[in-house]
Amino acid sequence: MTDSKQNWSPIEGLLSHKYRRTIYLAALALTIITLLTFYSAPISSRRTTTTTTTTTKTATSSGHKGEWDWDWRRDAGNLLMTDEQCGAAFPGLFVEIERAVDTRKENKITFEELDAIKPQYGYGRAMIYDQQLYIISIDSTVYSRTMATLHAIHRAILTSPEPLPNIEFTFIVNDKIDPTTTWALTRRAADTDIWLMPDFGYYSWPETKVGTYAEVQQKILAAEHTSPWSSKRAKLVWRGAPMTAHNIRQHLVDATAGKSWADVKYLDWNDKPALQRDLLAMPDHCGYKFVAHTEGASYSGRLKYLQNCRSVVVAHRLQWIQHHHPLLVSEGPEQNFVEVDDEFVGLEAAMEELLADDARAERIAGNAVRVFRERYLTGAAEVCYWRRLVRGWRDVSFEPSFYDEKGEWRGVPAESYFLMGKVEWEPY
Repeated sequence: MTDSKQNWSPIEGLLSHKYRRTIYLAALALTIITLLTFYSAPISSRRTTTTTTTTTKTATSSGHKGEWDWDWRRDAGNLLMTDEQCGAAFPGLFVEIERAVDTRKENKITFEELDAIKPQYGYGRAMIYDQQLYIISIDSTVYSRTMATLHAIHRAILTSPEPLPNIEFTFIVNDKIDPTTTWALTRRAADTDIWLMPDFGYYSWPETKVGTYAEVQQKILAAEHTSPWSSKRAKLVWRGAPMTAHNIRQHLVDATAGKSWADVKYLDWNDKPALQRDLLAMPDHCGYKFVAHTEGASYSGRLKYLQNCRSVVVAHRLQWIQHHHPLLVSEGPEQNFVEVDDEFVGLEAAMEELLADDARAERIAGNAVRVFRERYLTGAAEVCYWRRLVRGWRDVSFEPSFYDEKGEWRGVPAESYFLMGKVEWEPY
């Protein structure tokens, strides 16, 4: 019997071993070269393959030379847009940021200026450093607003296909604040130091069970899918709580009392039977052709929800500006809401005109849908605004210091803050 091992020689084994070793080393070298090539490329070029491909195809098919086209159904939830794409998709979105930057071009924001800001209700301080959000201090929280705001910023950072600059900033999530150099939800025309950020409700407003903004939009779209313009009630609807320090809501109630075209009611949160009868979910508002909007203690978060309805928003002259208000158009072919006086004296005449010209009313409602629901109030627009806000702030501010004078980190990573709800705690 022949044993196969008898035909094997040490020389052949050595050659075989060297051959296998050569193949292994060649494969290892190829792997290393591939990894070095990948990781030496800019982060943006590694993370935007799909977006870039889409952009190229869109630019080619759009007929606009070098321009990226917005497609609502494709891009509304696209959180991976580049800054160039954001600028092409939302040309009117950044007016408030540009205004704020212009006010500080000759007088840059300093660390000492932020340090001198007196904490107010809903105040926080944070920084973005090497693409990571750090929470430096939280003086006080307003319900879930602080957490929602920080989550929204964090989401904008994590989904950015391009690096964001290092910045340090303060923010306040209360309805009304003492004007100072900070990020806030609203401002009056004279409050030029305030930088406007998106409302916390674009992330979520759980206390009222409104839910996430995307949730509201999905429910409204589902409701309106089976509710065309012709089936909507030809009335002006409003629900809200009375506010003794603010007469505008009472003016609306007085102006609509006994009117056949109005369904306007105060809500008493302590009267459960009445609340069950009169309370309307946000999608229910969209069953009316006309939806009224009033300010409250300062701005009212209701507007961004109403603007998702294919309905005509009727509002008084707004005193409190939000980040998307420059997009409001009160007259002309692009009109997307109806504006009346602060006391609603002209409301009846405005309603009579709208009721007499249904085509005009439908056109205004359609304009609002195209501008807000299908473009500027999408998730894509929100993260674009946050990133442009970060870049604008950095253009006129300082490079933050990651360490304090003792060599300690100045902030807590956002992930830890989200889990603990505080910036300092004892280990356990």
